[in-house]
Amino acid sequence: MEQSIEPPSDVKHRPKPASPSKPPRKRKRIVISCTECHRRKQKCDRQSPCSNCIARNKQSLCQYENESARKQQLLEESTNENGSSEDGGVFNVLKQESETAAQVSAFGYAKSNGNNNTTLGIFKKLENLDAGTSSPLSMMTANSADHGGLKEKYKSMIRQLPAKPYIEKLIACYFREVNWQYSPLDEGTFRDLLKNWHSLSFSTLNKGPLELPPDLQFFPALLFQTLALALQFQPVDYDQSLDSLKYAAGMSFDDLASDYSESGCQILCLLGKRHTTLVTVQAGFLRTAYLKNCGLVPESWHYLSQTIRDAQEVGLHKVNITQHHRKPEEKPEDVLENLWQEQLRRRMWLILSLWDIHMAIVLGRPTTVDPRDGKPKFPIDAPTPKNRREVAPAPRTDSDPPTSLTMLLWNAEVAAPLWDIFNLEKEDPNQNNYPKLERMHKMINQITLHTPPCFRTENPDTTFDSHPDCYWLPCARAIFQNGAAFTVMALHRPYIFTNSNSRTAALKAGLDILRAQRTYFNLLSIRHYKMFALVLNTFDAIVLVAAIYILHPTENPEYLDDVLQHFQWGMDRFETMGDRNAMANAALSVLKVICVRLKKALNRPTKTDAPSTISASTTPAAPTPDSYPTPQYTASSHPSISSASTNSSANQSASTATNSTSSSATTGYTLPTISNMTESAPAPAAPAPTWENFSMPQTFDFSSMAPLQPMHDLLFNDLGGTIEGGFDLGAGGLQTPGIWGPGNGTGSGNGIGNGLPDTTSQWQFEGDFGNDSFWGFMNTYNA
Repeated sequence: MEQSIEPPSDVKHRPKPASPSKPPRKRKRIVISCTECHRRKQKCDRQSPCSNCIARNKQSLCQYENESARKQQLLEESTNENGSSEDGGVFNVLKQESETAAQVSAFGYAKSNGNNNTTLGIFKKLENLDAGTSSPLSMMTANSADHGGLKEKYKSMIRQLPAKPYIEKLIACYFREVNWQYSPLDEGTFRDLLKNWHSLSFSTLNKGPLELPPDLQFFPALLFQTLALALQFQPVDYDQSLDSLKYAAGMSFDDLASDYSESGCQILCLLGKRHTTLVTVQAGFLRTAYLKNCGLVPESWHYLSQTIRDAQEVGLHKVNITQHHRKPEEKPEDVLENLWQEQLRRRMWLILSLWDIHMAIVLGRPTTVDPRDGKPKFPIDAPTPKNRREVAPAPRTDSDPPTSLTMLLWNAEVAAPLWDIFNLEKEDPNQNNYPKLERMHKMINQITLHTPPCFRTENPDTTFDSHPDCYWLPCARAIFQNGAAFTVMALHRPYIFTNSNSRTAALKAGLDILRAQRTYFNLLSIRHYKMFALVLNTFDAIVLVAAIYILHPTENPEYLDDVLQHFQWGMDRFETMGDRNAMANAALSVLKVICVRLKKALNRPTKTDAPSTISASTTPAAPTPDSYPTPQYTASSHPSISSASTNSSANQSASTATNSTSSSATTGYTLPTISNMTESAPAPAAPAPTWENFSMPQTFDFSSMAPLQPMHDLLFNDLGGTIEGGFDLGAGGLQTPGIWGPGNGTGSGNGIGNGLPDTTSQWQFEGDFGNDSFWGFMNTYNA
């Protein structure tokens, strides 16, 4: 039986205290949690940033209202817990050092990830080693960004986006006309992001970008860049409703595209580099392509380097590192979605690597990607499913139509030797290692002989040409022929001043490029005239073949007529594109001056019956694939695609590089070497070119001449052509179509005519180039 306990009598009869007249005062304890944890009523560990904010990816919002009061409170709490102020002081020092480490990580140092050799890892070691002393770095006040200002600036940018109907029209144009060229975006993933963006409420947007998921934060920047590229590729008979997007009289689509692209850049700058995602990298690449189409190639090269750094920030360059670890609670649909996302990451890094090495070769600039980092995995050549959450990536079969990703992967195979060519230029600046050059040429030809059937230019497999998703296949064939020939030309270009075999090999490759470019141009419409590829490779090839004949006019006479014809066709294309392509106009001025030099160097006598023009489509039949050895080439710093070389055969570019237009018959095929691939049959009796008034010193040391890099000089050295006395080449000094015509200047043959002004011997190249360059040589020993 329980007994009740009575209180003491003195307590029982004690009078009750009077009720207070004022309400009790609120607790005066200082809030030492960060503002985010206090708002969300979570327990804060009081780090800077705290673990909760790190887990939510909200480090930039982790702030404390009163830093000094917070530290004082921590000191009092530690004193009460440990019983002495001395112990509390030690706790405060440790707390300060931990926050200092967080500040160091905010400087941008990579997280250690188990590797203590990084700056942050070493700093933490020092903290643990000398925990009893104060930190050498003073405590820094957290950089509290003006979130209100960020929100308003972000809103002002996204207000410039057009309405949904216009976005849909331009996005459809982008994926039809632009994306297939390099395949940087997956249409399904992009449209999912677009749908999520359009579903955002105004109240959500009004909270600012930091409240959005990282991909959606940067998505407007990507959207602006896609709209800008779509505006660049509008047809002549464009949708008139798009005129409503122009906000000023006399405004063109180019002006509007520039505004959109700049708005995308401003969003990227506004959000900074702390929360970079794959969407950021994609937006940066599209900006790079946009600048290149505008003729701003140096600016494009700089922006490409910046984009590669962004890609490295999110780990696209890492080798054999799984980016996603499945969590136990994760659904199978989410796992499949992440697998496709990983394929996009691999694809984007492959594109950036290809652009990096190609621009380095063309422009004579260093690369940003370091091949010593290793070769990341290639994306799988998988058909895109209707629902990525139901199907895992799997390689396509031979019965599946090729995709733009298939084209990208084989492009990587063809361009793989460019890394070794780039390294060879640095290892052999004096062009002495010719045996290695010969081996590389043989390996390059073995790669090009195994082009997949659907990409061949000679007897292609046209099974999928009528497929609605493969409308780009005819253009792809010309692109591959151009890419294979460019690799050979880039290999031999540094050696053309010192080796006759390299001159012949480079000459053949240049002609292959010009043939492919003419075919490619004929497949396009006016809307595509802004494509930078229509100028870059054509200009390099024309200058190369012209330089070979200017400096050595008696060599390779059997190719001369073909060279002169393609020279004329190339200038015609530049003139046709001049109104829409800024680079074409600049290149055309230089070519006009070169054609004067070439005319005076050759100085062929006028013929009554000009030889018939060698058509670009007249090419000998390709040898059978069985005649060639199995390809063994593997670039030392760029992966190759073994699966892409399995079911393939020879293409037209290899045929053209192996055979000439001479009438000598080929009795059999041997292993390719520089000599048997470039030595031609003796030319038939023909009037040999003479120098006459061209003051070429017979003892000139060509080994001292710098390697020829036409595009670099045109873009970086302000290369231009004028005539002494102020005549402007751009005014139409060489507009006569028959510049290679007979003596009357009006014929259509290939003989050098007199259709040029009498003062052409004084035409000069202008620009900041050295005296040891080809351009300086032409000005010093002018015609």
